[in-house]
Amino acid sequence: MADSIGGIPLRLLEEAARQLNKVVPPEATAHFLNAQREVVLGVTALIETHNQAATPSRGRRSAAPSARPRRPRRVPVD
Repeated sequence: MADSIGGIPLRLLEEAARQLNKVVPPEATAHFLNAQREVVLGVTALIETHNQAATPSRGRRSAAPSARPRRPRRVPVD
C-alpha cells in the first residue's frame, strides 16, 4: 500500500513535466537544468566550506602566532 501512495507524487510530477514540455522549448529546459545544477553545486560548496571552517583542525598550532609584528620594519635607503 505504501508503494502505491508513494507513486502518486511521482506520477503527478511526470505528468506535469510532460505538460510543461509541450509549452517550454527544449533549449529553455536545458538552460533551466544547467542553472539548477549550478545552484546546487554552489550551495554544496557553501555548506562544505562552512563545515570545514567550523571544525577545529587536528594539527598543532604555533604557541604565539601574534608574536610577529603586524607592520613591516623600516629599511634604511641609501
